[in-house]
Amino acid sequence: MKLTRFIFCILLAGSALAAFVPDASKTESVITDTERRIGRSRWYPVEGGNRVLIPYERGEYDSARFSIEPRAWDHEHRDACGEHIPAMTFCYATEPEQSYILLCAGCFERHVAPKQQK
Repeated sequence: MKLTRFIFCILLAGSALAAFVPDASKTESVITDTERRIGRSRWYPVEGGNRVLIPYERGEYDSARFSIEPRAWDHEHRDACGEHIPAMTFCYATEPEQSYILLCAGCFERHVAPKQQK
């Protein structure tokens, strides 16, 4: 079994692709396809629909449907406990070649550090 390796890092605020999805409408394929490709999104209820944010990773995007909002991706959710980690917080993430897992320092100390010491 391959050991998952973590690196100590600081979570930075990132840009996000932003779009508005009206209530009672079928979500456009450009939004669902982008969500699927990136793997993460946030939906915020606003009057008349939802404001959708998807992390912008410097790739191509549909500029007719999305705008870029600098620093809008301002937190992440911890994979172990589900709480959020605000930007500019130290945390642990898997090394780049592995599946992405993000842990706060507390979860790392409880779930990973004891196994690394064996």
